[in-house]
Amino acid sequence: MKLKGNFVIKKIADETVAIHVNGNVADLRGAISLKGSAETIFSALLKGAKKEEIVNLLAETYHISNSTAETDTENFLKMLYNNNLLEG
Repeated sequence: MKLKGNFVIKKIADETVAIHVNGNVADLRGAISLKGSAETIFSALLKGAKKEEIVNLLAETYHISNSTAETDTENFLKMLYNNNLLEG
């Protein structure tokens, strides 16, 4: 599982966003607002983490059960896939 394209995560004012970068150009039209666990998951994907690693990271970071972390991870990954932002 891998993000399609190159992304950077930036703080803009009080919001965290993922921005698609093509070469030296950032496409702000497709900026994705990241809050809470979405930022954690997206950051982990940028580092090449596997689903199981992300689930464990969420469970540890937010002190939630692995079952809840897995559901949250699957829902976010499904949203990325449905928006053509995730390979595999």
